[in-house]
Amino acid sequence: MTANPPKAQAASSLRTGLQIINAVLERETSGRTGFNVARLAQEIGIDPSKASRMTQELCDRGFLERREDSTLRVAAGFHELARALNHGLLRGSRPILRRLAIEHGAGARLSVRDGVLVRLLRAEAAAAAEPWPVRAGLVTPCWCTGAGRALLLDHSGDEIAALLQGYELIGVGGPNAAHSADELAAANDRDRPGGMVAAHGEFEHGITEYAVPVRDGQGQIFAALAVLGRQTDLRPREETIRADLTASAAALGRLIDVATP
Repeated sequence: MTANPPKAQAASSLRTGLQIINAVLERETSGRTGFNVARLAQEIGIDPSKASRMTQELCDRGFLERREDSTLRVAAGFHELARALNHGLLRGSRPILRRLAIEHGAGARLSVRDGVLVRLLRAEAAAAAEPWPVRAGLVTPCWCTGAGRALLLDHSGDEIAALLQGYELIGVGGPNAAHSADELAAANDRDRPGGMVAAHGEFEHGITEYAVPVRDGQGQIFAALAVLGRQTDLRPREETIRADLTASAAALGRLIDVATP
């Protein structure tokens, strides 16, 4: 008896689709120019016509999208799916974020990096503490946010320069935002020894964001945990916040290991 052809074909298509998404995601997070369909087909070793057909289907389903220059990037549908598959982490993070928000009278956020952007996964706030309304999926630049800098804390200066190549940093963020890759790398060099990013007025005037990386069992940065609020309220509590964020990030790291097969 032979295998059922439709099932075999579906399994093959699924594997190829995952290969395509993974290749696009790795290229995007590396900071290099994205793949077009022809280059993508060459990268993963499939026929260009098949690559064209499958990338179009992935675009139609909201997992990929085409930029104006025809290169591909991972789209919101993929991130929503990834969030759903990691629902244990999101559910487990809620009490941690809620406690941080109440304890420090500030907004508390869990974010991941999406190329040069920071994508918010979950946010909690103490009453009247959040400086601006937020929602899951909100994106902000990595170079002028505490979470963004925490997500890049292991990057070298050269890696940061490669990631930000072609992006205009001037005019984005608050008065203390980095205006170049060198300034961003220098800010991280300053904060790295203490294990916590202290972003004073980098996204908005008068707002401080403290952020730490969340690491998986292999020590890789997976996400960023942050509290943010008025600088005058948070800065006197900096050491307390540092200790609390560090312990909370370790707890989230353990959740990641449990949630990841």
